[in-house]
Amino acid sequence: MKELIFSRRLTALSLLLFFTKICSVIGQTTEDHKTAPQDSIQDYKIAAQDIIVVDVVGEKELSREFRVSSSGTITFPYLGNVEVKNKTPAEVETLLRVGLDKDYLVDPQVIVNVKEYRIRTVAVLGQVYKPGAISFQGEQKLTLLDAIAMAGGLTRLANESKIEFTRAGKTEIYKWDKLREIKDPKQFIYLEAGDIINVREGMF
Repeated sequence: MKELIFSRRLTALSLLLFFTKICSVIGQTTEDHKTAPQDSIQDYKIAAQDIIVVDVVGEKELSREFRVSSSGTITFPYLGNVEVKNKTPAEVETLLRVGLDKDYLVDPQVIVNVKEYRIRTVAVLGQVYKPGAISFQGEQKLTLLDAIAMAGGLTRLANESKIEFTRAGKTEIYKWDKLREIKDPKQFIYLEAGDIINVREGMF
C-alpha cells in the first residue's frame, strides 16, 4: 500500500514538473512573439500607399485614417500636405505635433500607427534556382541574403564574386562569401521596393 501511494506521489510530481516546464517554454515563446516585431515596426519607414492612423488625443475631428499618396504625402487638417514617406511613425508624430502646436493647439499629443502595409517586391535574377519577383510585407526586414535564399539559392553556375545589387539606378557588386561573413545586423543590406539582385554566371 505504501509503495502504491509513493508511486502515485512520484507520478503526480513528475506530471507537475512536466507541465511547469511546458508552461515555461510556451511563456517564453509567447513573449518572443510579442516583442520581436516591435523593433522592426518602430524602425519601419512609411511608404506610398500605406494606410496610417493618426490619433490626436482629445481631438476627434483630427483623428482619422490616411492613405499615403503616391508622392508620399497625406493631407492633414490645418497643415495641408504633409510629407510622411520614408519617415518612421515616431518621426511623423513629431512632425504633426510641431505643426499643430505652432498655430492651432497647445501641447498636442499625437499617436501614429501603420494600419496597412503595402506589399513590396524586389527582383532576384540570374543564377538562382527560382528567379523572379520576391514579395514581402512593409514591416518585414528582408536582407539581400534572405532574398537569394527565397529564390532558391545560388546555382552551381553562379559567379559568387559577382552579385549585382541595383537600387535607384545605382549598381554595386558584392561577393557571396563576404556577405555571409557579416554578423552585425547594422551592416546587413536591407532591401527596399524596386531593388534588383542579379547573380551573374561564372566563367568555367
